[in-house]
Amino acid sequence: MLNFYRNIFQHSKSIKRLRPLRSFASATIAETKSVNSTTNPEEDKEKTSSATPPKPNCMIKTVFASIELQDKADKIATPFTDNKLEAATTVDELLSISEGNGVSRRHALKVVSILSAWTSSDKVALRDFERDPRFLRLCKILTKGGIGSKTIRTTTPPSSKNDDLTTVLSVTADDEAAKLVSSITLSQMVKVLTTLSIKRRRSTLLLQTLAFNIAGNSDDMNIKECADLLYSIASLNFFDENLFAKSANNIITALQTTKITKSAVIGSILTSVGLLKYKNPDLLDAISDWIVKNHTLCRPQDIFSLFMTLAVLNYIPSNSKHMFKVLVPQLTPAEAGKPGVWLEIVWSLVLLNQATSEQLKSVLHEAFISKLEEQKGLNTSAILKLLNIDGAAHYLVKNYKGPKIAADHYIRKTSFPMGKEKELMVNSVIDALKSLIPDSYFRTRVNTGLGFYIDAECALDKPCNPLPLNSPGNVEIIKVAILAYDYHDICKGKTELTGVNVFSQRLLSAMGYKVVSIPYTEFRVTDKIVNKVQYLENQLKQAATLQ
Repeated sequence: MLNFYRNIFQHSKSIKRLRPLRSFASATIAETKSVNSTTNPEEDKEKTSSATPPKPNCMIKTVFASIELQDKADKIATPFTDNKLEAATTVDELLSISEGNGVSRRHALKVVSILSAWTSSDKVALRDFERDPRFLRLCKILTKGGIGSKTIRTTTPPSSKNDDLTTVLSVTADDEAAKLVSSITLSQMVKVLTTLSIKRRRSTLLLQTLAFNIAGNSDDMNIKECADLLYSIASLNFFDENLFAKSANNIITALQTTKITKSAVIGSILTSVGLLKYKNPDLLDAISDWIVKNHTLCRPQDIFSLFMTLAVLNYIPSNSKHMFKVLVPQLTPAEAGKPGVWLEIVWSLVLLNQATSEQLKSVLHEAFISKLEEQKGLNTSAILKLLNIDGAAHYLVKNYKGPKIAADHYIRKTSFPMGKEKELMVNSVIDALKSLIPDSYFRTRVNTGLGFYIDAECALDKPCNPLPLNSPGNVEIIKVAILAYDYHDICKGKTELTGVNVFSQRLLSAMGYKVVSIPYTEFRVTDKIVNKVQYLENQLKQAATLQ
């Protein structure tokens, strides 16, 4: 039967497992949340490659997992068979119904349901019937979607797509559910993804199979399906470049060819794109164009979502001049409603370098901070945004004369933990730095008080020799800020830093630092120490000589 089962799903063996990529990360919200709950491509790859092959009774487990299915298409009254099933007290009596030619899916499910209950209560053992040809025939009926005999094949059409969809959603074994994916339509694949996200069921194999089949499907998704898909994969922290590209292309097509009368679906797409940190210039340009052209139809929150997503991705659309002129006047505290929402908007404008002095004043005075506290909105994420904005007021916005957060304000001492991957990356960089600079000549994990940390700070002279950080004022020194970036600090789609990381570099440059960026794509934690030291040394030399 295992061979038979393999034959049924032989197409699934040709599926190539695509490499999934690696939250809506605002001002270090990715750091303040539990980054350990996210996953990276290497972890997904390891989980997939270590999957054990299906055991001989996988089909039986799969069928048992689907006993709650109800076949609405089978309305024919069968009192004789129903009474026979009710009266059955042995395995043999139950399985005897499969000896006829007209076995329905409903009866097959009923038999399997009874056998499942009997097995669970230890009335019978699985070994008593798992290899019985009659039981295997019932399993065949269920896994084939209701095609159980010549009689059925000649009197009823093949199993409906709805039956197949229900089967996929009901099967609990990931490898078995993955094998059923190609039997359902594109729309139903999206429904499966939505259901997985609702149930928080993150099966790498099943998600990769869905991604492969959706990306390779020649049909287009409508814009609602694209929104549902992006929301689902954002909820599940799953990333696949081909799936992203398919969704982006379908959204662009829909925006150009479909009359969209409500902006909610656009807002949903923007939020998901921000959460995924998916930087696709064509997609962002298309959405920006649509919102500018249809801004009178747009809800305020959807316009807010546009600016927040652009800020997170550090992207200025091609229509930016017109967009800022039309949309920025609509961004007001009254439209925002809640202080926390207004803070998000001002922070987004700061990252996009579009904030005015008046907007900064509106969130930096003590009354606004007190209001946030009263409404229990002064969480770590909000504090880091306030500090980012305060940094802009100090160093980036010319002639700003409004209120600023006091140097000794308690929120400046706010700390947040690093994720495991980030900690590994930072520690690896520091280990390499110790081979170049004495420990007493550099500091690590430096809290700037502006909403972010410097991973390592040191001082050099022009020939790139290390100097003490407290060198006398008459010694010309080059202050260097070393920033390590892991997977979560980089956008998907385009390998570029997220908006908050670009903003941090702008602040540090304005504060007189030479910034040394160490991205995980160039600095491998697992590389030999000599290679890491050489790479870091080259980066420091470039910073020292950069004018």
